[in-house]
Amino acid sequence: MIAALEYRIRLAVRRTMFGVASGIMLFVGFAFLAVAGWIALSAFFEPMQLALIFGGIFVGLGLICLAMTRTSRAKISMAPSVNAPVSTVAPAAGVAAVGTLGTAFIQGISAGMAARKTTKPSAPPPGYDPAYEPHPHDLHQH
Repeated sequence: MIAALEYRIRLAVRRTMFGVASGIMLFVGFAFLAVAGWIALSAFFEPMQLALIFGGIFVGLGLICLAMTRTSRAKISMAPSVNAPVSTVAPAAGVAAVGTLGTAFIQGISAGMAARKTTKPSAPPPGYDPAYEPHPHDLHQH
């Protein structure tokens, strides 16, 4: 029961944080788009006409957004493990999965290190002098 409540609180906080951040970003983006649109259309319309056009566009978008808030919410279903009683949750299965994943990861790292040790370094190209460091201007071919 407490786990389900914590889950819902975390979900609500996360949605609120991302909602506020998204709203701020959208506001700034719309402001820049409005200014750019005003500058682009100022060659064709007078300021009073532009104000009416932009005002109508923003009122229309505001009404659409307001209408979207009036829709019914979908039911949020919880994960079965969150709703399950504490006695039926099997944490050992999760621990075993993590242990298996960790073992596979370590085996992969070991195989990669072993493969790196067995490969022979390639021979340098003919005429290669490790003491010679070319000037950056010599690297460009004219």
